[in-house]
Amino acid sequence: MGRLLAGMLLAAVAATQVGAQSPAAPVRLSLDEAVQRALASGEEMRTARAQVREANGQVTEAWAAALPQVTSSVVYTRQFASIFEGQQSSGTTTADSVFNDLLDFFKNTGFGSANAWNVELRASQLLWSSGKVGAALRAAKAYRRGASATADETAGDIAFRVKRAYLDAGLAARLVEISRAGLGQAREHLAQVQRYQLAGARAEYDLLRAQVDVANQEPVVVEAENGLALALLELRRLVNVPADRSLELTTPLVSPDGTLPVALLDSLGTPGRAAVTAAEAAVAVREQAVKVARADRLPVLAVASTLSHQAFPDQVTPFDTRFRRNWNAEVRLSIPIFLGLRTVGAVERAQAVLEQTRAQRDQVIEQVALDVAHARAELERARSLIAARRVTVRQARRAQHLATVRYANGMSTQLEVTDARLLAQQAETNEVRATRDYLFALAQLEHAVGRPVPVQARQVERIANVNQLEGKQP
Repeated sequence: MGRLLAGMLLAAVAATQVGAQSPAAPVRLSLDEAVQRALASGEEMRTARAQVREANGQVTEAWAAALPQVTSSVVYTRQFASIFEGQQSSGTTTADSVFNDLLDFFKNTGFGSANAWNVELRASQLLWSSGKVGAALRAAKAYRRGASATADETAGDIAFRVKRAYLDAGLAARLVEISRAGLGQAREHLAQVQRYQLAGARAEYDLLRAQVDVANQEPVVVEAENGLALALLELRRLVNVPADRSLELTTPLVSPDGTLPVALLDSLGTPGRAAVTAAEAAVAVREQAVKVARADRLPVLAVASTLSHQAFPDQVTPFDTRFRRNWNAEVRLSIPIFLGLRTVGAVERAQAVLEQTRAQRDQVIEQVALDVAHARAELERARSLIAARRVTVRQARRAQHLATVRYANGMSTQLEVTDARLLAQQAETNEVRATRDYLFALAQLEHAVGRPVPVQARQVERIANVNQLEGKQP
């Protein structure tokens, strides 16, 4: 029985060690999942959400100025020396007797008592502030709208950067595949030339050319693999993938059915960029700030009431002493008469900041319009190239096949085969880059507009048709 338990314990320890040494499961992410992951755990979004909470707190603070204010306090005062100490007279006259009675009285009040306790409850309510509180509240609400819009703009920026990194990683992965395929073709051709050379059908020059071709292709593969590693590193940083987890991309550049999303520009509508909303909110904040500054010239009306209980015990603790109650109320009207031109300067400064904010808003509107126009032009350029690149790839592959057949039949040279393979590889690279540029231009348009662009799936060969890009039938 003891041996059985020992064997089970050793097996459990071994299983634990094997589990500890096994690599962590890879993180598989689609494009949408990568964006959602970055938005959920990114540092920039955490900062933006904290700014929204800060704006909510400012709205609450602005409301507080219009609500009743109730405070309480407990104050203990210790009198170490008093003018009433040592002033006792002999009491031989009536005046001396009255003076002594007054001293005894003051010793039991706040003027002469060694210990004093004051428990106070105060309530106040602002009745009229010449519109200052209302303006401050509207400014706080506008700031909250701006913070929310800024958070949306930050989310859009993060999504755009993640999409760009994801597309770059997808491009790098395809370049690795193309370079490895080119290296495999070069090695296959080298083996073919070696067989021909051993049979005496090819010269040594052809063999050397094939060997050099393989050697030249190997650095291309290494460069592509390094580019993929760097692209994945940038994407891992944006989506916060742990260092001990590998990353796998599940969204290809082109869908398995050979289609790409085509933007329906007729249904695009007007831009709804959050940056414009944030700029408008900033202008509203500054407009209310001007009203607050002007309100400092006008009166303020408030009421307050104070209820206090006081005790003057002989000892420090007040528990055996009777408390005396005091209750009063006041109505205060504060009228600013002359504040040393402080209000004039504050109003002038607030108006200047308002003008600057309006100019910045206009700049944001112009920049958004420019971004949309640039994104549409880039999308048109990428759309016009992508179908042409697909045709070029077919032609290059056909030329490579013919060159290989011609060489096998002794009708062409080794140089022609190498050139055909390199041209085909370059054509495939150009096609992949054009696909990435097209998808990037589509993401750039969505970012510029500020919302998803309506799209339809189209075959790659058909997206160059302008009518179909606009969602019309040819």
